[in-house]
Amino acid sequence: MKKTLVILMILPLFLLCSCVRTGQKDSIDFISSMLKSGYDCRIEETVSGDKLKESCYINGCKLSMYSDAQGRLVNVTVTYQGEKSQGFEKIARDTVKAFCGFENEMVNEIFGILGVQDPLTFDTKGVRRCDTEWYGFGFTSDKTGGTLAVVSYRLEPASVPDVTLNTTVPFLSEKSSS
Repeated sequence: MKKTLVILMILPLFLLCSCVRTGQKDSIDFISSMLKSGYDCRIEETVSGDKLKESCYINGCKLSMYSDAQGRLVNVTVTYQGEKSQGFEKIARDTVKAFCGFENEMVNEIFGILGVQDPLTFDTKGVRRCDTEWYGFGFTSDKTGGTLAVVSYRLEPASVPDVTLNTTVPFLSEKSSS
């Protein structure tokens, strides 16, 4: 009886002390998702303007994460050097899944619009963009390399991906999963 009473008295304390983080992802959440996908990220931290920039290299691609003053992850970029980087598209797809929480179908739609595997044509002005309700995506490439930039519109509503130059932007809407 004493044990039961003690457990009942301590249980509310455990519940209060075991707070679960809620809200937007931070870089630790993102890196954990990337680790689950099989990537090994050795992070280097720098300050870039008013944001904390954390970067790592995966198979010759640079993955950069930018967090605001509250520690929330506001955008990510994946960059490669040269004409084609081995594994860039897979790393970029896994980055979008980890950052946005999208399923394969949505990621396929986004990458179909961005045309990551195709050379950019003159009419794109060197950039392809795509938007969803909560995220903006931009992709650019040339003979020196390429970059995929993803911005969270929830946290940076006035921002667009850094690689933005194109005037027409396809918009994708997520299907609700009920």
